[in-house]
Amino acid sequence: MTILFINGSPRRHGNTATLGERLLRDCPHITRHLADYRLNFVRDDRETSGDQRDPSDDYETLMHQDFAPASDIVLGTPVYWYDMTGQLKVFMDRWFDSFTHDFPFADKRLYLLIVGADQPAQKATGITTAVRESCAWLKMDFRGVAIVTADGAHDVADRPTLPTDCLALRHQFLSVGK
Repeated sequence: MTILFINGSPRRHGNTATLGERLLRDCPHITRHLADYRLNFVRDDRETSGDQRDPSDDYETLMHQDFAPASDIVLGTPVYWYDMTGQLKVFMDRWFDSFTHDFPFADKRLYLLIVGADQPAQKATGITTAVRESCAWLKMDFRGVAIVTADGAHDVADRPTLPTDCLALRHQFLSVGK
């Protein structure tokens, strides 16, 4: 089992990154911060003779070196204006590039972490829907979502324990690894 945590926050050490690392503590995993990569917007070349790929950024490298070998993907994002961050949205939009080239999405298990300050469970419903439906279309196994309320810079780090939904996700990938 190979776990890849993709931090969609622009903050490498913010609440989202901290939540992912706490969730994956003592689990072998790789963390990638999308803020460290140059990801271009998707180019839709379906109605042209152009290839549905953009080799001018870091997307292909990230997908082939880290995403492809992973059996479990943990996506993390703060809530930005009732949605996922732009970094994560662009990354997921680019999955279409990979899909058109028979990338092996099928059967990967995907877990979603969401962090927000003000009623994130209500304000993040669009994020959960987008990720769940993307997984269904790509034949990935959407395993669930954990949503944490955090506003201050160290709210997740200062929590004595993880919330129940986080522990449930952690239990899932620990069980898969046995």
